[in-house]
Amino acid sequence: MHELDTTTVYVSPMRRRLRLFWRVLGTTLDVGLMVVGTALVAFAAVILLDGFDVVNRGLTTSTGAMLGSSLVIAVFGAFAIGVAVEGPVKEFRELSANEIELAVARGLALIVTGVVLLIVGRLALGHVSDLPVVFEQSLQVVVASGIAGFTWTLVVGLAALWGVRRVFADRGWLDQIELPLLYAVWAVGLAIVFGMITS
Repeated sequence: MHELDTTTVYVSPMRRRLRLFWRVLGTTLDVGLMVVGTALVAFAAVILLDGFDVVNRGLTTSTGAMLGSSLVIAVFGAFAIGVAVEGPVKEFRELSANEIELAVARGLALIVTGVVLLIVGRLALGHVSDLPVVFEQSLQVVVASGIAGFTWTLVVGLAALWGVRRVFADRGWLDQIELPLLYAVWAVGLAIVFGMITS
């Protein structure tokens, strides 16, 4: 007859919080990549529509530039989405009994993700001066996403997630809407910030 091992492994509070932060950072980075990816794909579609005179935004000067630019931007957008869906975003809700710890971890993750996106966008902007102007505008999308991450999404998104968790804590579908809600808030913030920095 086999005896069951009932021993428990002690995990220090600091280590548990670091593991929680790392997990939350992974999902937050993936949501940020989803926002950037979908925005870039949408921007590529606008370039195509502009090139075919469906809309008049003055983004391209020739059919070749229109097709090439939209294709490259769409590929980068699709790549960002692909990276996101292969990451921890598919694991959905982070497990933590402490709502304050989870909120702090999410806030720190939003700051880190926003700063990373901002730095990547700013660094890349220095290398597209010889390319069509739409590439500079597409990188402004990345910059705007970073700024929205540590401003609008940090305030509104964190408050929305906190409220949803407090009100619907006992609902089984809670883990299915948290990250989509964060995505929606971030996308709205991206649109607002992008409008402000390009106006």
